[in-house]
Amino acid sequence: MESKTLENLRVLIVDDQRSFQLMFKGILYSMGATNVAFAPTGEQALAKCINMDYDVLFVDYHLGTGKNGKQLLEDLREKKLLKPSSIFMIVTGENTVPMVMSAVELEPDDYLIKPFSQRVLRSRIQKIQHKKVKLNALYQALYDEQGDTIIELCQQEISTEGRYQQFCKRVLAETFIKHRKLDAAQQVLSQNLEQHRSGWALVLQAQIYFDQGEFQRCLELCEEALESNRYFAEAFDLKAKAYMAMAQPDEALQCILNASEIAPHSIKRQYLMMEIARKVHDMPRQVQASKQLYEITRRSLKQDVIHLQNYIRTVIEAAMESEEPQQKNRYQQETMIALQRARLDESMIKDIDFDLFEVLCQARLESLSGQQFQAKRTFATVADLLHGQEHSLADAVLLLNQIGEYEEADSLKQKISKETLDNPVLDAIIQRQTDITVSRKEYFAQYNKEGIRLYKAGLFSEAAKQFEQALELAPMNTGAALNYIQSLLQLLSQPQHFKVGDAFERCRKAFRVVDNMPLPEHHRVRYQELLSRYEKIRTERRR
Repeated sequence: MESKTLENLRVLIVDDQRSFQLMFKGILYSMGATNVAFAPTGEQALAKCINMDYDVLFVDYHLGTGKNGKQLLEDLREKKLLKPSSIFMIVTGENTVPMVMSAVELEPDDYLIKPFSQRVLRSRIQKIQHKKVKLNALYQALYDEQGDTIIELCQQEISTEGRYQQFCKRVLAETFIKHRKLDAAQQVLSQNLEQHRSGWALVLQAQIYFDQGEFQRCLELCEEALESNRYFAEAFDLKAKAYMAMAQPDEALQCILNASEIAPHSIKRQYLMMEIARKVHDMPRQVQASKQLYEITRRSLKQDVIHLQNYIRTVIEAAMESEEPQQKNRYQQETMIALQRARLDESMIKDIDFDLFEVLCQARLESLSGQQFQAKRTFATVADLLHGQEHSLADAVLLLNQIGEYEEADSLKQKISKETLDNPVLDAIIQRQTDITVSRKEYFAQYNKEGIRLYKAGLFSEAAKQFEQALELAPMNTGAALNYIQSLLQLLSQPQHFKVGDAFERCRKAFRVVDNMPLPEHHRVRYQELLSRYEKIRTERRR
């Protein structure tokens, strides 16, 4: 009977090594398998599962450049392509802690490290089969996400004090928490913890304490869970969140670093890493976490160009804040490489106007390098394309604030949808830029306002000096440039009080800020009037 463990079952081996496929097939045949299929990549395995239900899947973690085994499992679950009775086993030759724990966190039915014996394989499969058969109704309810049925079936199994009562207690507590029935969850957990201080129960109880704002009690239970299992990444995650809630970001950072070292391939964990790293102003770790998020998702169903954009935005932000020239240059180079690499991944960028996003990023890099005129010219080439391009409005705002076009930036910012700002990384980047530029904008506004007052008082030379100060803070600001030009033209009308050649040269430089640039209507009309006056005065001086 034991030799027929896989009889009449459809088996799929997902491994990119042909030699292992053939060897493993021989082992499975000896266990009764006669219907065995192969897929060398995660993408091909997913395609096969769309067309066929498999009873048992043996999946290698590393599958070349495409989806890995963990991503395949996520995709199959997301698409409901794994039957409740199906067995999914990750099989790999790598046994490093980050790889093993990242895979185990997703809770496949089992995890095997090569090499393994036929006896071990048979024992593992039979154990899973027994559990799947005994809890068949529960697995179906979990698959169908029927909360009330899950609760009822778990309570039935627990009442029998059967072999799987611990599993059912955990599922029951998790279901209660998911449906915000915290009192019921606590009753299950407290009863379980009285009998056995299991790690899962400690962490679930700690999660309840966290939700209730009892952060110190949350920390204590997480510590207890880690004493019995130092690789309990979820306990470190929860500790990090508790420390953040207690305004202790340095302690939170150490916890999330521990969690990420154990199991780095978690989307939620990397988002938490970014949040904490931002709080302690650790740009290198923000960049690393944003890159990790992009890499985790780029070959899975969770692939989203937002992760690519956030990664590139974070690297540019790091370049802006870097005080070390070599580090700034490295970040700028990393941005260019990421943009070039993205162009080779058509599936990633197919849903957005990537050309527009790339041009805006290029302009931001030009501004970073001190090429303010070029940055504004680059923006001018795509300004008319921004209408209806929600994905790039925020990048235009970031660029315009960078070059000092505050009024236009504020105008565009009003058009960014709430949905776009629900992106926590982008929202944080915009908020950070706002915090950095607020004092600069205040001083700019003061100089500009004082210049206008002096101009109205007929003090054109003093007014020009104020507008010069404003342009030092915002060198590409159209309004300040036009104000400056207007003051200089008044001085040119009174050459006895001003060096004519110097005034013409200053006017010429100021016009560069607005020449051939897309302008709002009121600025465009004013620009044309000032340009006509300038040409007229220059012509008169030549006579």
